Amino acid sequence: MNIEELKEGAEHAHNSVQKRISLTMAIVAILLATATLLSHRAHTEEVVLQTKVNDQWGFYQAKNIRSHMYEADAKLARLAADGKELANDFSKDSEKQKKDAEEIRKEAEDLDKETKVIERRANYYDTAELFLEISIVLCSIALLGETKALWHLSLVTTLVGVAVAIYGLVAIH
Repeated sequence: MNIEELKEGAEHAHNSVQKRISLTMAIVAILLATATLLSHRAHTEEVVLQTKVNDQWGFYQAKNIRSHMYEADAKLARLAADGKELANDFSKDSEKQKKDAEEIRKEAEDLDKETKVIERRANYYDTAELFLEISIVLCSIALLGETKALWHLSLVTTLVGVAVAIYGLVAIH
């Protein structure tokens, strides 16, 4: 084998590694785009749910205030000579408002729990994004510096990123 054949063989091997690194970068870019999309959607869902939670707590406060108002009206009506029937009506209204407020409170607490789940899921997607971005950087450096070790390290960070995203998708409830 002459020197030209050796150079040609080395160049072919070098191009083959570059192609694999480039293909890895393309695949990681697709995975990164997917993780970014999942993250953005989760954060949007989190904001929407938090708005609903805030609305429910506002509604709860309104019902609770009405309950206290009707109870105060019942006390005032009892002071009047012929206010016993009116006081009973106000007391019934107060109890209804209190019961409604409790149902709304439970709904608000359930929505709050759901919001926290979505927040945790979004945090996992954000972490997956970070690992996938690191993978792309490592692939770029491996391509420029012709270093296989960094390419192999990028494969590890890619697997970690994918595992974190899958965990966020499947395991967080």
